Amino acid sequence: VLAFANSAEAGAMNRLRTTPGLAATAQWMLAAAYALNNRTDVAKEIVKGLSTEVQPYREMGWTYGSGLRDESIIAEALMRMGDKAAAAGVVKRIAERLNSDEWFSTQSTAWALLAVSRLSAGQTPDKAMHFTANIAGAQGKERMSQKPIVRIDLPAPDGKKKVSIVNTGQGILYVRLVRTGIPVAGEEHPSSNGLAMDVIYETMDGHRIDPGSLSQGTDFQAVVTIQNTGTRGDYQELALTQVFPSGWEIRNSRLEGTESAQANSPYQYQDIRDDRVLTYFDLSSRETATYRIFLNASYTGRFHLPSTTCSAMYDNTVNARNGGRWVTVVKPGEATNAQR
Repeated sequence: VLAFANSAEAGAMNRLRTTPGLAATAQWMLAAAYALNNRTDVAKEIVKGLSTEVQPYREMGWTYGSGLRDESIIAEALMRMGDKAAAAGVVKRIAERLNSDEWFSTQSTAWALLAVSRLSAGQTPDKAMHFTANIAGAQGKERMSQKPIVRIDLPAPDGKKKVSIVNTGQGILYVRLVRTGIPVAGEEHPSSNGLAMDVIYETMDGHRIDPGSLSQGTDFQAVVTIQNTGTRGDYQELALTQVFPSGWEIRNSRLEGTESAQANSPYQYQDIRDDRVLTYFDLSSRETATYRIFLNASYTGRFHLPSTTCSAMYDNTVNARNGGRWVTVVKPGEATNAQR
């Protein structure tokens, strides 16, 4: 809508303004466009009586909307109309949510940061940050920074080292501890939230096998079945990630012309790489999808088979994964793998 904010597009804006049943978010966007076109009076008329609060929701596709995204649009419109007092109340709620542990999509985060930065544009903190960081019992020197964010790398946690931050200035400091890591290979734990996923391995003629020990040169297939449990309705923009051991080769069905033999469920896009296959698809409530990848046990040795994961790209509360494990590829005649 903001693209309409010039006199040449005034007609299109006026037509949109008279459209019946226009969603509240669209009305706020249209008001921002009118304000940008120096018609604040029309902008205020459009949003008259509209609430500045949005009920929480999260959209997995289409516009990828969310309650946070929509409140950010409202804040943008209010600031375009010069109502910074009302915008400040909305931005305060946005900032509180950004400061929480809640997950947000890239679009929601971008809109929220835009709203916060727009309100704070031209403003500078009254005081610089003054603080000391005492790490593992060592007294730190007092630090001063004019930057809005200061990052301090901490030693690897062992349950014994303590860290304390002392605010030696007059302003308010917000401290956040961020810990990241990679699960130990082979010790990933299965999980399921709104999705049920089953991963099995079969011979090319459909007999189930244990991939823990395969004979070099064996052709086989990974079969992943995913079900929408129906607890959240239809799902959009699901991403299935299958990463395979370096001792296995992916047989590219597009190059081999064997796509019909896989009999895969519909998908929007599939990216076949050297060591992984990424499949993107939608899944209606209670619907089940199955995807097969043809593989070959090519190189002897012991390798790690990572977890297979499936998650909604724009809602981290919908996900499933199985556990990782170690697998071996042995010389022909040495495999102990039995069909079951």
